[in-house]
Amino acid sequence: MSREQIYNAILQLSELKQVHRDALITDRGFSDATIDKYKFRSSGPYLAKLDELAAKFPEEELIGTGAFIHDGQRARVNPILLEDRIIIPYLNRNGDCYLIRPHKLGLSGIPIEIYQEMNLEGNPSEIIITEGEFKAVAGMQWGIPTIAVPGISSFSEIHFPRLVKLLNDYGVRKITIIFDNEVKDDPAFPERFKDNPSDRYDTQFYAYYMAQKLEKEGKECRIGTLPDGWRVKGKIDLDGACAQLKTAGDIKRVIYTAKTRAEFLQELTSEAKHVILRKTAQKRHRSNIRREFGHYVASRKRGKVEWDEVISNFVIKIIATHHSPEGMIREVQFVNEFGQFSGTFQMPPEAMAGSDGFSTFCIGRGNFVWRGNKDDLATIWESEFLMDDGRHIIEPDHIGWVESEKIWLFGNIAIDTEGKELRPDKNHVVWMEKKGIKAIPLGVTTGKTVISEGIPYLNLTEFKASEIKTRLEGAIGKNQARICLGWVTASLFLEEVFDKYGCFPFLFITGRRGSGKSTVAEWLMNFYGLENAGKTASDTTQVGIQRYLSYYASLPVYLDEFRNTKNITQKTGFLRNAYNRQSSGKGIKADFGLREAKVRGTLIIAGEETPEDNALQSRSIIITVSEKHRTENHFKWFMANRLKFSYHTYDILKRKRLLVQEFIHTLDVAKEHLVEAGADDRTAINYAIMAAGYVAAFGDNDIDFAEWITVEAKRIHDENQEEQAIGIFLQDLVALKTDGQITKRYWTIFDGRIYLYFHGLYSVFSREYRRSRGIEPFKAASLMEYLKEEPGFLGSRVNHRIEGEMRSCVVFDEATCPEPIRHLIDEPISV
Repeated sequence: MSREQIYNAILQLSELKQVHRDALITDRGFSDATIDKYKFRSSGPYLAKLDELAAKFPEEELIGTGAFIHDGQRARVNPILLEDRIIIPYLNRNGDCYLIRPHKLGLSGIPIEIYQEMNLEGNPSEIIITEGEFKAVAGMQWGIPTIAVPGISSFSEIHFPRLVKLLNDYGVRKITIIFDNEVKDDPAFPERFKDNPSDRYDTQFYAYYMAQKLEKEGKECRIGTLPDGWRVKGKIDLDGACAQLKTAGDIKRVIYTAKTRAEFLQELTSEAKHVILRKTAQKRHRSNIRREFGHYVASRKRGKVEWDEVISNFVIKIIATHHSPEGMIREVQFVNEFGQFSGTFQMPPEAMAGSDGFSTFCIGRGNFVWRGNKDDLATIWESEFLMDDGRHIIEPDHIGWVESEKIWLFGNIAIDTEGKELRPDKNHVVWMEKKGIKAIPLGVTTGKTVISEGIPYLNLTEFKASEIKTRLEGAIGKNQARICLGWVTASLFLEEVFDKYGCFPFLFITGRRGSGKSTVAEWLMNFYGLENAGKTASDTTQVGIQRYLSYYASLPVYLDEFRNTKNITQKTGFLRNAYNRQSSGKGIKADFGLREAKVRGTLIIAGEETPEDNALQSRSIIITVSEKHRTENHFKWFMANRLKFSYHTYDILKRKRLLVQEFIHTLDVAKEHLVEAGADDRTAINYAIMAAGYVAAFGDNDIDFAEWITVEAKRIHDENQEEQAIGIFLQDLVALKTDGQITKRYWTIFDGRIYLYFHGLYSVFSREYRRSRGIEPFKAASLMEYLKEEPGFLGSRVNHRIEGEMRSCVVFDEATCPEPIRHLIDEPISV
């Protein structure tokens, strides 16, 4: 008797339960006719009756089918067949069964088979090859000859000759490979997502690899891909398409549009292409060094003599490749001859390059001995690089917006430009389509020690920005709060603003001691997931500030305790340049190496004094924190909830692609409106940016705030005009006259004209400027040029007598000259 007779006897004694028939109809799209034709059955406890077959067939033949086991006394039905499953028969061209398989299981000791000979009835010259019996049945229901392999890897390798023999026996010449279309690189489908990029593309690799091998066997082979639009929960396969009631015409379109192996590879993502080519190279790779029981063994040859030499007591496993600003670093692990694993550690290139250095490195990591030579080591690295699973990890030298990867990176989340969020794995690596990316803290040297700067973490639990807005308005004033929140939101569009205007204003928070300005600044930093972020302006070096501005990309750096003292004002030139993202151009050395630190962020500055440097002040939006603006005290609420504020950043970045167009539109409209209202371009841009941020966060219905911005921008423009160099010069002259340091011997009035002895006035002004401010005054030549632009200017270097002495004078018309000049010459002085 034959095994086939036993399998057919099992089919005769078994049945298909209605629940399984319904599942095949609903979940697979099979018709009753198809179900009956392919003789599906149900397993379950009722099949205990198969024990009666022991009276009809020899015990050893029953056990040889895998459907029976020996319990120590006699042959009994295999417990697998007593579970509630669908049984799939494998049928030959005559419809007789030559194998049965419970769905998703195999019978012990029974080799896997190709499903199935019956599907090649009529010797079709063109077929589909898929994976899984139900998918082949779906193809047959459409009238398309389809066979299935139960394992794409095994039938591409060890069982490949069996596949070729079957195809040749039935005269198959043309093949379309159609495997599952499944998303494994998107965390949105956690049941399918693979952290490791090397595990994401096995289906595509084996389709490519099998096609390559079939081509070498003389077959015409193409690879078909089911449309992405058919996917449900990230997956579509042939029986899934059948369940969707796709027609034979739909599947034939997939066949007609199938790609050659080269075309298929070309259309894959770069990550998938890299994985497939690397795995293909692994299959082709030949080496004289092999792994064997936790050793590397080298095959040696001298003349006709060949021998094996053990060259290590361990093997290497590359865990990941890190791309850092210093270069490429491999994270590796050693496995010794007893199967014990070392910890993971980073291996620098110099330890990899030479045999002596490598040997020293290995000994330094434990009882790991290397006996090979330089060529052996090079061969091993070549093999290990091919075996590397592709876990390439980018470690950028900044946080926030990572331009090279087009992604926002924080400690607990990354958000791409489409608003798609990615979560880090247990090693804090966020896996993207092409590679991983890992947030690295900033190490700033203080001269003796290195301080590790914290990575920002965002709150991902909903917290309404409208509530923060209401309470902040009560705490610091309605318009002050709106400026802060508009600026905070606008900073998340910093890249778009720089693309358009090449600048971004600082937020300057001023107020008397104890007013709460520093506390407010810390609350604003909480919006970015940062705590205790303030850096003292006097103690932080310019290089340190530059490091921070380089690390926090499209995020702010907070400088506290700003004063117009020499140790701070000497940094104002650099701060002014940061407004336009100009770095100092100096090389800096810290954890990320010696190089120029690119300015990527912006500034929040807090201090009792606003900058005397007009250029720095004009680059800032200034708000005053004062008791007179406070209507309610919400301090306890803010301290209890401040760590939740960063949900606002999370929410804006998730929706940014939907907000950016409105942001830019508001920015353009507001800027033009403010210019028309009398503000200069810089002031208009600064306040338009803040306004656009406010609209993005809270909408454009706040007419009062819009009107206030218009008035405020004009006021700031006027103040900036006064604060310009010439304004400081003239106002200081008035003050010096009040102190009695300047008298009327420096000017005279004749025939409606004012004659100013410029050199004498400048000498007194410059001496007092150095004394009181500790810095060099404006140049005389520059002030002379600025005076020429003032109203009422009539001439310079005009000789005229003042109190009997001939002087070289600057001349102004008495009626139209600037107000500070009239104050200077008036007697008594009216201040």
